[in-house]
Amino acid sequence: MNMSGQREAIDPLAAKLDLNLRVTDLDASVAWYARVFGIEPIYRGVDRTLEGAATSLVCFRLGGVKLWLLPGRAEAVDARAQSVGIALMTRQNLAPLRAALMERGAAFDDTPSAGFPINSDGVRVGKDAEFIYMLDPDGHRIEYCHTY
Repeated sequence: MNMSGQREAIDPLAAKLDLNLRVTDLDASVAWYARVFGIEPIYRGVDRTLEGAATSLVCFRLGGVKLWLLPGRAEAVDARAQSVGIALMTRQNLAPLRAALMERGAAFDDTPSAGFPINSDGVRVGKDAEFIYMLDPDGHRIEYCHTY
């Protein structure tokens, strides 16, 4: 209720999108994201439970979205079977972008995909868009997509 006793409207979209990724080695992943994207984290800290258990976390801003890296859990499954995908839409040509990312140590998922052949520059080509899949140290797939 607000000051006048009326109920305030609830808007489920009054939020900002953040993504959380569980990683095997937090320090190695932070170094990889900083090197490959050429940026430093915007936040490093600890999240504590009411009982005082602490979890280290680091945040980067990628494409306007906060990406939080947290230590993986023992029961974690293979990252390649991730249920959350990261897609960065770009107006840049992907061939030079891929080459620049490779120079920074990025690896790519070049597994064939029916209907989307990979050209000589390592870019998947579709009718309406082209894309590349980059892999972070835990195998999380980060897509760059360029629409025509």
